[in-house]
Amino acid sequence: MKRYIVLCPISLLISCPAFCQLLVDSNGNVGAKYDDASTIVSNFTVNSSGDSEITTYILSDDESQNAGMRLTKLETQGASGDYNMGIRSSVRTGVNDIKKAYGFYTHVYKYSLVECSNGRSYGIYAMAGNSTPGWNYGVFGTLYGTNNGAGVFGSSENMDGGVNTQDRFAGFFHGKVKVTNSVEASAFNVSSDYRLKENIEPIDPESIDDIMKLNVVKYNLKPRTVDSGDTATTPISYYTEDPDLLQKKHYGLIAQELQNIYPDLVYEGGDRFLSVNYVELIPLLIQSIQSLKKEVDQLKGATKASKRIISSLSAKSENELSSISKISVSDKTITIECSIPDAVKNAGVLIFDTNGNQYYSEKVNERGHIEITISDLTMDSGIHLCSIMTDEDINSRRFYYGN
Repeated sequence: MKRYIVLCPISLLISCPAFCQLLVDSNGNVGAKYDDASTIVSNFTVNSSGDSEITTYILSDDESQNAGMRLTKLETQGASGDYNMGIRSSVRTGVNDIKKAYGFYTHVYKYSLVECSNGRSYGIYAMAGNSTPGWNYGVFGTLYGTNNGAGVFGSSENMDGGVNTQDRFAGFFHGKVKVTNSVEASAFNVSSDYRLKENIEPIDPESIDDIMKLNVVKYNLKPRTVDSGDTATTPISYYTEDPDLLQKKHYGLIAQELQNIYPDLVYEGGDRFLSVNYVELIPLLIQSIQSLKKEVDQLKGATKASKRIISSLSAKSENELSSISKISVSDKTITIECSIPDAVKNAGVLIFDTNGNQYYSEKVNERGHIEITISDLTMDSGIHLCSIMTDEDINSRRFYYGN
């Protein structure tokens, strides 16, 4: 049997009985503004019979009201304790009796799936301020216990269960993250494990030529505004109020120019503006440095060879040295007239360009005054160097090869 508890004077109860009663069901559950014959299934309900899985159930179906429930906690002078709370939620579960636990669960959406041109939906809208400087947080999340997880988790996809973080994080974001100002950190780590990659190929050693095409510039950021989403609202500043961001010079590349050289390093955002992956420019710069180092080592080798020639010439008499008397070129055939002493054990002929690149190398077995003929040698037109190397002696001579 349901019982009605009278809360207001009898004189008023006669004129407004529907607004002055709490309905206590036979099961002990209580309903406010509810006088239906149905069983009340929540411990306490408003405007509804409730839900058997919910302890307190409030149904707000009045379209003239903007809020379903509002809790105002006024300042309490001299209150004990270090803090005041508007709402405190505590959920404790067993080890294996529940899969998911929510301290605070919200679901905000429009009835229609048709995209609208204005309006807002916030799962949680939090605002904080005017406390001790540096200690104001709109949202504060802490990872409790010792298991992996995140103090704050965000996803750009509609997902209920999240993902396994596999580590402990203050913040974990599943999807793209955009920041309209600078990002400060002690280190930036980019996933680069071999097990996460496929189609691995070496970079073209000639990439230094493309690096030399890059146009490095310095610039200032333009002040930028964006539409707030409501037609009656003035556009808002895209950047936060940071004077350094707009007043200081920045250094970098023009995305449209880089796109012509390294298109894989340029991305287009939802706002149609281009961005650059500067991190992956680093391997290209490393490869270019390696190529330059190789060229420098070749030049050092050519310099050492020249020093050996000078040293050999000063250490031996003229009749003990090999010599090149003449080099002639005809129809891509090179003829070298030279003299190699009979006492020489090992001899060879080598041809280089002026950068130290070797085009030809061959052992010479003949001794005395001989001619060495080299045919069908592919070389660029220009000045080249021919060397006769014998034991510890080198004799070289320049010649021109080409049309």
